[in-house]
Amino acid sequence: MNGNIKLGRIAGFALSVNWSVLIIAWLLSWSLATTSLPHHAYGHSEFTYWLTGLGAAAIFFASLLAHEVAHAVVARRHEVEVEGLTLWLFGGVATLKSDPPTPRADFRIAGAGPAASLGLAAGFELIAVGLQALDTAHLVVVAVAWLAGINLMLGLLNLIPGAPLDGGRILRAFMWHRHGDQLRATISAARAGGVVAAILVGLGVLEFVVGASMSGLWLVFIGWFVGSAARSEGADALTRANLRGVEVCDAMSVEPVTAAETMVANELLGTDAVGGRHSTYPVLDDRGNVTGMVTLDRVGSVRPADRASTTLAQIAIPLLDVPVAAPTDSLWSLMDRLDATPVGAALVFEHGNLVGIVTVGDVARAAEARRVENPVPRLVP
Repeated sequence: MNGNIKLGRIAGFALSVNWSVLIIAWLLSWSLATTSLPHHAYGHSEFTYWLTGLGAAAIFFASLLAHEVAHAVVARRHEVEVEGLTLWLFGGVATLKSDPPTPRADFRIAGAGPAASLGLAAGFELIAVGLQALDTAHLVVVAVAWLAGINLMLGLLNLIPGAPLDGGRILRAFMWHRHGDQLRATISAARAGGVVAAILVGLGVLEFVVGASMSGLWLVFIGWFVGSAARSEGADALTRANLRGVEVCDAMSVEPVTAAETMVANELLGTDAVGGRHSTYPVLDDRGNVTGMVTLDRVGSVRPADRASTTLAQIAIPLLDVPVAAPTDSLWSLMDRLDATPVGAALVFEHGNLVGIVTVGDVARAAEARRVENPVPRLVP
């Protein structure tokens, strides 16, 4: 997601906030200050309503963060590396660098978020009841009750059994445990997510037409997002299924075009390599050892006036940041590392020698070829 602002770390996890959170924060605050709070607790000034609305919205986003931290903490306990936490337009996401190792771990990681939200809902409800018993200002009681209700809705919504919702992950864990096949389970959860998306869109359209309510459009928007994410997840799982049994050597390009560290940007742009199959080149030192990789994008980012003096060593991505593989490695297992790198390519070594290069495009071509030769059977939830 573009437009993320890094805020630091929480519980050891990198935390980012997308600019879209500002839109939702304003909409929530506006809705609370102009509609919900005045309707249930009348008699206060506009400033008081806005102050209370802003405070409730801030606490809600803290609740969203607690939901994602719960996912991340349980993932860490199961030795699944967490790339970071992000709050954005549709709530939050904990990005995992790898899949859970077992169905049990998958279930626990997926269930941790809704459990946290439902626990917060119960906690806020108890606080609201306690404040009311203490005859606290009714406006505060209403705000806390709203927090209980929205956390309850968040927890229950995420339990709907369809990817990419947490309920879809729980469904995947169940199917994985039942059939012993993680990819089949992932595809089934993605297809269930498509059904959920269609239902949400249908309900949204019905509410908008029959009830003339703008909240129907919000349901349509959420349904569209769920459907889009489910299709993407399903396509990724199908690609992985088609790559079963395919090795890196089956997709890599042998004898990749290399470039010397001392070569300047203009020299590379003037070679016949530009315009070839790949736009990514291993960089070699004077001993012929690979020290990194350079892309045409990085060369193009150099100002034209500096290209005659900027060497590839100055702009190359260090080898430590480039995925590497052996020819007999599974191409399926390499996919995540390719997706996570800005290079979009991996170097293939055998006995310490560079023997090939494999790019995201190579993986896609290999998956398509396998799909044509041996299509994956249709799998249903």
